[in-house]
Amino acid sequence: MSFFFSRPNRISPTSYAITQRGVIVADHIFVTRYEAVLCEGSRSDPSHRKLPSQSLGAELGEFPLGSNIAFPIPGQLGKRLRDLQSHPIPLPDQIMQKWLMRLRRYSRCAMAAEDANKSNRHQPSRSLDYILKGKVYVEELPPDIEPIRRFLEKYSGIRGKDVDEHIHQIRDRLWEIYPYVCIGHFRFLSLKFTLDPRYQVALSRLLAPDSKATLLDVGCCVGQVLRQLAFDGVDSSRLYGTDLEPRFLEAGYDLFKDRDKFKATFVAGDMLNQCDEDNGGNRSLEVFDGKMNIIHATSFFHLFTWENQVRAARRMVRFLDPNDSYVMIFGRQVGTTTPGDREGARGSKRFLHNATSWQELWDEVGKLTGTSWRTVVNEIEEPDMHPDGNTDGTLRRIRFGIFRA
Repeated sequence: MSFFFSRPNRISPTSYAITQRGVIVADHIFVTRYEAVLCEGSRSDPSHRKLPSQSLGAELGEFPLGSNIAFPIPGQLGKRLRDLQSHPIPLPDQIMQKWLMRLRRYSRCAMAAEDANKSNRHQPSRSLDYILKGKVYVEELPPDIEPIRRFLEKYSGIRGKDVDEHIHQIRDRLWEIYPYVCIGHFRFLSLKFTLDPRYQVALSRLLAPDSKATLLDVGCCVGQVLRQLAFDGVDSSRLYGTDLEPRFLEAGYDLFKDRDKFKATFVAGDMLNQCDEDNGGNRSLEVFDGKMNIIHATSFFHLFTWENQVRAARRMVRFLDPNDSYVMIFGRQVGTTTPGDREGARGSKRFLHNATSWQELWDEVGKLTGTSWRTVVNEIEEPDMHPDGNTDGTLRRIRFGIFRA
């Protein structure tokens, strides 16, 4: 059984599987954004090996395609792919992406050494780590990982020599749940949020004498922000977190090893399906209504369309204490100098903001909720945001604050 790029009309409809991530060719993977098939065929037919000279978008970034980016398939992975011979089924986009990313585990021995592929006609000109750098999944821990190393030693009691392996194990577990870029890049472990002046404002309020203030982290992932607040001295019983994926919340306890001491409340729920008063679906997040003084939301809004951002923002307004004049919503997200719709991962649509459009969104939210909001946006200088240089130069990382007007 060999796998080739081909056209569906050249083969039996029962002998191929379609994917929009890539194509398996013999013992290699080629990446393509166009339809590819797994099929029986002859390697002597050059048309089977020809890939379109196009670019792969979305999460894998933009780079030319061709025979110079063939990835050898390691033993176990190759066996799993070749098992499709007896079970030819459509390959979901997410599954192919996972298989591609799993190759990073072998990239050092299979890709980094050029002489390992000298006998191969499809010898790659780039290692897998290089291709994926700045894209979806990276092998090496980032340079700014040291703060979380120290945190896990002090807060979680993990021995220094065991921290890195512990991080890798949890990251791979999260990746299996959902392959977000922030997981592939270890950004979910970044403690840079402590540099946000509004984090310090939130911390001061939570630590004030006799304070009963509460904080909710929306899209909290493993609850890293809440753990930092607890480490900084905040009573964890006044901390709350929510995420769509309950397995992220569960993994947080294993990452930080604090199941018996961390008293924060976590609730899994969908922010987009619990906005309307007459919603008859999952109402789990109603436990937060009217009880929050501070909301944190990082890497959240930029995942959605304008309409869904409005829905989520309206839900946040319902979470806030209506009698508190000093409520605050803060966080960070991807922004742009040219606001508008962008194509996100797997063809999804999302709206990216600048300062003007961000205020306009909250003006709309205010009209819909009978409230009034003032926004503040600050651009963050991060020269390594696009290390591959394959963007149009308009994307920015921004911090924001939202206050009652």
